[in-house]
Amino acid sequence: MIYDLRTEVGLSQRELAQRMGTTQSVISRLEEGGGSGNRVDTLARVATALGRHLVISFPETVPAKLKDAVQVA
Repeated sequence: MIYDLRTEVGLSQRELAQRMGTTQSVISRLEEGGGSGNRVDTLARVATALGRHLVISFPETVPAKLKDAVQVA
């Protein structure tokens, strides 16, 4: 999803990294999934750098379809 959003706004990995104050290799790892260690604060910084919002919720039931969402187990 990060890749899709980044390319949608026309940024390179290096440009997004500069906006976030990090390195291109960090962006690469995030786009590849980065394992389960992605921290909420890092994802919030990505959202801010892309002009988006990060929303985390704990619904009782999961809607059948969420636009621009990733479901984790």
